[in-house]
Amino acid sequence: MIYYFYSRTSTFLQNSARQIETFKNQEGFDSSKLFIERIQGNVPFMERPEAVKMFDTITNQSERCTVVVDSIDRLGRNLIDILHTIDLFTKNKINLKSIKEGFTTLLDNGDVNPMGQLVISCMGSISELNRNQIKQKSLEGIRVAQALGKYQGRKIGATQTDEKLLQRHQTIVKKLQKGISIRDISEITGASSATICKVKKVMINRKMLVA
Repeated sequence: MIYYFYSRTSTFLQNSARQIETFKNQEGFDSSKLFIERIQGNVPFMERPEAVKMFDTITNQSERCTVVVDSIDRLGRNLIDILHTIDLFTKNKINLKSIKEGFTTLLDNGDVNPMGQLVISCMGSISELNRNQIKQKSLEGIRVAQALGKYQGRKIGATQTDEKLLQRHQTIVKKLQKGISIRDISEITGASSATICKVKKVMINRKMLVA
């Protein structure tokens, strides 16, 4: 088993020393396998430079690996993104260990950890509840705006520019440039195949890729 350690702080002013000291007391700690990220927590995990570097390193080898985090919120502030990252790890046989929450996602034999699965299921239920509440508030806001004559919906013909599309999906751009398949990119990033195809088309038109 190879252990990787992932530390995240929101800004350069915040110090990751506390997380690193915690890691030093964990099994398998090796400073050469420590990835330190300084980025806002609302940035999706697979859009973070160090996270992508760590994931690529792990998936390019055959030995079983565990990613250790100080707490689950180091993966992100968005519960949906956290769940997607955990699912991505599990599909790639990567064990996740959260020190603060005290659980791992996989057992020593590689099977899914029932206790970890229970925690993830609870997180999923909370996430679903939050999504429904946000959706309900959004619909209520639209109805109020419509009643006041302030809501007209999306303007006809409004489209996302190619430049904005590429900026928004930089991770997809990098994966396509590496020659990774649309299916694999979808699995890694969580983006739909339609979105990836749209990005690919723009890149081909701009001669950033060969058709």
